[in-house]
Amino acid sequence: MVASSVVDGDGSPAGADGHGPVSWVLVVAASLVVVVTTVAMGAQAVRGNRTVAVQRDASTARDAALDNAFYHCLDVQTRSLISPGEPVVFDDNLSDLVTMIKGVGSWVTIADPVSSAVARLSLRDGVTTGDRCLGTVVVATYPSRGGHAPVVRVGSGASVPGHGPPPAPPL
Repeated sequence: MVASSVVDGDGSPAGADGHGPVSWVLVVAASLVVVVTTVAMGAQAVRGNRTVAVQRDASTARDAALDNAFYHCLDVQTRSLISPGEPVVFDDNLSDLVTMIKGVGSWVTIADPVSSAVARLSLRDGVTTGDRCLGTVVVATYPSRGGHAPVVRVGSGASVPGHGPPPAPPL
């Protein structure tokens, strides 16, 4: 049997110079990968640019400043009620717990066991007079001592006018 071979126009066997059908498929596949990657990177750059634009928007900056003022207000009010290192417990309201942790979680000490707490901290919403953080105040309830009723004190020293929680940050 005689083997037949296919030759290019210059007399070399087809595919010997790397331009045969297999290399053409690789070139097309690699080109497709480059095009898809370039499009994806461009789309990601546009998305990143929009994110930066939203973060630099005046309303976003104003909302962030209000958010900072709210949590600083809670911090100041809590410090007017307890000192760092004094063990406390928080009220059982989950949303208030999250809010308090965001405001004072960096320095407050959680009582363990609960009976060692010097106070129970909670939030009271809808306050319209006195020092308040967007209508919210920190309340400390100190346990009864010697047959006396528990003592309840409201935080002071800071105020942020307005009502309701601070606006949610953009995602």
